[in-house]
Amino acid sequence: MVHTEGSEESMKKDGALGMEINCVSNMIRRSIDQRIATMPGEKLSRMDSWIIHYMLDHQQEDVFQKDVERALAMTRSNVSKAVDQMVHKGLILRSPVDYDARLKKLTLTPKVLETHRLVEGEIAKFEQLLAAGFTSQELTQFKEYLGRVARNINDSAERQKEEKKRRDF
Repeated sequence: MVHTEGSEESMKKDGALGMEINCVSNMIRRSIDQRIATMPGEKLSRMDSWIIHYMLDHQQEDVFQKDVERALAMTRSNVSKAVDQMVHKGLILRSPVDYDARLKKLTLTPKVLETHRLVEGEIAKFEQLLAAGFTSQELTQFKEYLGRVARNINDSAERQKEEKKRRDF
């Protein structure tokens, strides 16, 4: 298991892989949240940052809440809550589109762009910290391993769906 106390992080050799990944993931989340919380200016949550990042990557298209839900694999209620808060903070705008009165396009405000630039800079520094002590070859291999873990999980989920379909017939 990953130990979070002290400056030295260590893992037991017999720890379960899922538990180890979860522990490291929690440590990363906490560290990013702490770094962002100490920054000057508008406070962004991790979810705010993810939504902003997605919207920046899709500036050439209309972005709607359902796009964010799908891209971040999050529930409608969670994204709705986050978007409501971001609108209240003046980070994004909801505006109608001409072709469908039911849809509200999400748009970033100028205020958010500077704040997000600062957050991205902090995350880039954190990425350097995460990669410290690894060669580029090791990082490439590590990413391949993580990709394999993700594929294993997705493949298993697909097999479970197929088995459920067969049982339901």
